[in-house]
Amino acid sequence: LLHIDEVVCGFGRTGTWFGYQQYGVQPDIVTMAKGVASGYAAISVCVTTEAVFDMFKDDTDKLGYFRDISTFGGCTAGPAAALEVMQITEEEDLLGNSARMGDYLNGKLFELMDKHACIGEVRGLGLFQGAELVADRATREPLEEKKVQAIVADCMAQGVIIGASNRSMPGLNNTLLFAPALIATKGDLDEVVAGVDAAITKVVG
Repeated sequence: LLHIDEVVCGFGRTGTWFGYQQYGVQPDIVTMAKGVASGYAAISVCVTTEAVFDMFKDDTDKLGYFRDISTFGGCTAGPAAALEVMQITEEEDLLGNSARMGDYLNGKLFELMDKHACIGEVRGLGLFQGAELVADRATREPLEEKKVQAIVADCMAQGVIIGASNRSMPGLNNTLLFAPALIATKGDLDEVVAGVDAAITKVVG
């Protein structure tokens, strides 16, 4: 069985409803949360196919099907918020905006890469981008984590919120993470990139 976690990259983040749709694969189980209700209410979802669901059925027991318990089970606020978020996403073409603005952000990050030798690679889809920071482009030696965190902190001081990988192997947490709102405009992204540019200049030179 193929189980895909779409908690971060689902619901428009990459320019399609789900990240896996970018790669032509068909999962058996998909989990999602966060973006489902855009943070307005607590909700998480586990979706599967009829074929997988049927594997858990037991006709001898009226409760003989795949079940789980949930802290917010039965609460209607999460589903109500999710339905509204999905409607707004479609009405305002936020998937399209994610794709278009993602291409724009990607281009701007490549411009930063041309300017700063410490950016070893830019990668991502839609409004889910990363810039890997290195001490040496040729060897791909990672930039010191304290410098990566200093760049993130300087951006925050400017009012620009970005992230950095922090759950990888020690010494390899060197990628700046960008996941702006799906309603982001070119002006918003210009502000983000300008903040990162200034922070890298200050921290790395």
